[in-house]
Amino acid sequence: MSALAWIFRTFGDKILTWVPELKMCADGNCFGVLGVFRISFALAVFHVFMALLMIGVKHHGDFRAKIQHEFWLFKILIIAAMIFGSFFIPNSFFEGFGWVALVASGFFILVQLLLLVDFAHSWAENWIGKYEETMDESSKWWWILFGSSGFLYLLTIVLTILMYVFYCKDPAGCELNVTAITLNLVMGFFISCLAVHPKIQDANPRSSILQSGLICAYTSYLVWSAMMSEPAEYGCNPFANSDSASEISMAVGALFTIVAVCYSTIRAATSNQLEVNSETVPLTKEDKEEKTEGDESTAVAKEEKEEVAADAPVEYNFSTFHLIFALGSLYIAMLMSDWYTVDKQAGDYRTVDTGMAAVWVKMVSAWVSMLLYIWTLLAPVCFPDRDWGTNPETPW
Repeated sequence: MSALAWIFRTFGDKILTWVPELKMCADGNCFGVLGVFRISFALAVFHVFMALLMIGVKHHGDFRAKIQHEFWLFKILIIAAMIFGSFFIPNSFFEGFGWVALVASGFFILVQLLLLVDFAHSWAENWIGKYEETMDESSKWWWILFGSSGFLYLLTIVLTILMYVFYCKDPAGCELNVTAITLNLVMGFFISCLAVHPKIQDANPRSSILQSGLICAYTSYLVWSAMMSEPAEYGCNPFANSDSASEISMAVGALFTIVAVCYSTIRAATSNQLEVNSETVPLTKEDKEEKTEGDESTAVAKEEKEEVAADAPVEYNFSTFHLIFALGSLYIAMLMSDWYTVDKQAGDYRTVDTGMAAVWVKMVSAWVSMLLYIWTLLAPVCFPDRDWGTNPETPW
């Protein structure tokens, strides 16, 4: 769907001229945006419907669990029909939809932040655990930890310097950019010191600059992306009218989106400990191997198809799964349209415009990311009686 949205965004003025509703676009500059919005809308509605349908599904015996895992052709045809039907919805509807997508994108970025912090801790836990098995500073894991942390901080420093150079040429007129970059730099230094503070280390021995480096790099990207969304009239974005810069920003954002959605699904499906009466519930029957002898008397193992017991709990929350995809679909609308919204001007023409709303959504998200990570460091110290999963013997 993202690829289709990009095609409509790029070639909309050539392939969407048959749509009666899009003939109102002024000079053809809203063909692509309104095409992207329609794809995003159809996909978001589908996932919201699926989220509502899957409420309360707890066991594989529920027929709705079969809907979740099967009927792919039927579901794809429904999505295709919804996309086609969306092109007959009046443009006036998508003037408001753009703002809904903008707000929803803020929530999806928050989901990305939660997943990022979770990933940062899981990543560090895994690698530090491997290093602690040897406790040898000449081991490969020590060098991997050192190199990865160094690369993340180097990336942060390079991004910060480039942002100062390109987006703060007039410090007096670009106070917002100067403040955002400086605040991100100061907070990055603060969380790096906090991550290795003795009290934090006592509460969580595996807290390290690897996590803080990852957070610093991501928040630097968010600040850069925010300044890329600044309109040309603001006077601080030298790439406001650059197609190549826009494509780079969109590609990086799309990569983060795909990774976030995939990681959230895998994390949800593998992290749950499904237990009943203190005994783990088997989700699949024991795999059986069937050995057959060939001409050379060799045994060939064949694995039977997994069969899920009807009373086995589902591996993850289906409704949450679809809500994340719905938010991601709305985020795609903003990402693929360069965070444009559609406004009705004089007559029946529509124009597209980007503004400071997207800038603030991204900048605030960067600050929330920092605060969220700070809380994960301070929480075990402030509330030592709670189980925060910081014991080296247990994963985050």
